[in-house]
Amino acid sequence: MTSKKIIGIVLLLVSTIFNSGAQNSMPDSKMVYKVIEGDSLYLHVFKPHKAKKPTAVMVFFFGGGWTGGDPKQFYQQSAYFASRGILAISVEYRVKSIHGTSPFESVEDAKSAIRWVRENAKKLNIDSNKIIASGGSAGGHLAITTALIDGFENLNENVLVSSLPNAVIAYNPVLDTTEKGYGFEKVMGRETEISPTHHIKKGTPPMLIFHGTDDDTVPFENAERFTKLMKEAGNACELVAVDYVGHGFFNGDFFRKYSGNKYFNLTMYQTDVFLKKLGCLKGKPTLPENITHLSCIGDSNTEAKYPTFLQEKLGETYQVKNFGKGGATLIDGTNNPYFKTDPYKNSLKFTPDVVLIMFGTNDANVKWTLDTHRKTAFVGTPQEEFKSQYVKLIQTYKRNNEKAQIYVLTPLPIYEHEKSKDPQINQRIENLNEWVIPIIKELAIEEQVTVIDVNKLMKKAYKYTADGVHLNEKGYQVLAKKIAKKIK
Repeated sequence: MTSKKIIGIVLLLVSTIFNSGAQNSMPDSKMVYKVIEGDSLYLHVFKPHKAKKPTAVMVFFFGGGWTGGDPKQFYQQSAYFASRGILAISVEYRVKSIHGTSPFESVEDAKSAIRWVRENAKKLNIDSNKIIASGGSAGGHLAITTALIDGFENLNENVLVSSLPNAVIAYNPVLDTTEKGYGFEKVMGRETEISPTHHIKKGTPPMLIFHGTDDDTVPFENAERFTKLMKEAGNACELVAVDYVGHGFFNGDFFRKYSGNKYFNLTMYQTDVFLKKLGCLKGKPTLPENITHLSCIGDSNTEAKYPTFLQEKLGETYQVKNFGKGGATLIDGTNNPYFKTDPYKNSLKFTPDVVLIMFGTNDANVKWTLDTHRKTAFVGTPQEEFKSQYVKLIQTYKRNNEKAQIYVLTPLPIYEHEKSKDPQINQRIENLNEWVIPIIKELAIEEQVTVIDVNKLMKKAYKYTADGVHLNEKGYQVLAKKIAKKIK
């Protein structure tokens, strides 16, 4: 097997880790579980991989304040559990924006979904005693109400079949619908009828709750209070407090593009462990519990392949995102000032733990440094502007995650080359060495960030250059290997 084929297989495997659930997260089928007032409500079904005997089933309810939302919110989670060998379902239910309904009808639909799944256990090849209700936010509330709230059954269904799940796993769920929690204005006059905190009783199914300590939609206090009351009633209820995150933190890349899978992995790993304790799963989770988010920020040498090879070198405990933009500069008035690009805007959604920044190649271009008509609001020299904008970029990522480890990379060497498209390449090389690299090293000291001297590390890389500015594929592999050694 050739080295290129081996690399391709490795990259595919690494990609699969983050996509167990990402781009390939589509249901195998959709089944109608309820028709009411002319509306058909569907279960989005993900079949277990290689299952012969009846399996457990995860039944997910999306969030959206009982007003909106989309079953796709739990496609990534469903795909993961299907890959682990159990059935997974993401449920449609009535919401105000589509059906003109209230939270009470949503509760009824959640109970209908659990009942339908249990009643059709044989058809679905599931164990009717291993039904786990799950969901996020308002959907987490629905999952919990199926276990706690009496009534709200659809009497046209076979109510002899229980709508009670065997366990509940909820992600930042609504737990108190009074003024102390969330949604009281949507249930005005009936604030406690479907408020989980007000219906705790002994003998409820075991529960696992994930909640962000910085949640400003559903107060973290609600989760602490609910868990305390559940335990006092003699119930099994575990609260996983996730520090420094807000509402909806558990979603991964599929539902919230560019958000990364750090908290998706964390919640799925611990959910997997919980299900194993219940006898619903076997073996170990197939994804790492903790991953490091790494952002690659820069111009075309970043947009090219080095981040892809860096992912390969760092392995599954990292998730590397490429936010490079060809032709990007830090100075304004050019073809692609980085602060005005989509990759920059998307990079802010990722909240990286590690940031690699590599700019300067285009800023050193004489086309821009000598352009007296370049449109920029900055008052000063191109060199001063480059430094000012670089510092601004570093401080932006520091604010985005105060614990982030930031590296500034000196630009790759530039060479005279027969394929060069820059008629003033020699002046560009001079600019790079005379002020770009010194400024980067200077601001690194001032901003207390680490320098990776890529220019020095790749000083003998002429054989890898494609046009004097960019590398060929082998060159990007070498670059990724050298950077990986510096940050691991």
